[in-house]
Amino acid sequence: MRYILALLLSLSLAVPAIAGFSGPAAGGFSGPGPQEITQADQVKTASDETPCILVGNIIERVRHDKYTFQDASGTVVVEIENKIFGNKEVTPQTKVKLVGEVDKKRQRPNEVEIRYLEIVQ
Repeated sequence: MRYILALLLSLSLAVPAIAGFSGPAAGGFSGPGPQEITQADQVKTASDETPCILVGNIIERVRHDKYTFQDASGTVVVEIENKIFGNKEVTPQTKVKLVGEVDKKRQRPNEVEIRYLEIVQ
């Protein structure tokens, strides 16, 4: 009988812990940090892993998964894996929104590693 009471007591104490935290839906740090990059020319001097949202055109393929992206501020090399394109057809005339982060290089100019591509109408 003691074991049953001990089991019930431990279960009743565990229930509040299972309920979890009740707060904002999107948790995490809220405060100053790296500023989001929105122009190609800002990539040159940005820190590694700085978030980027770029809107413009992919104007050429440099090699396998590297492309030249251009907006009003200039050009930057972006890395886009085939799976990111999915079934979207993109030409140099197609306006795109690219979401990714800066990949800082030591001996070469910074690039942007793209995580998401959206065609802009």
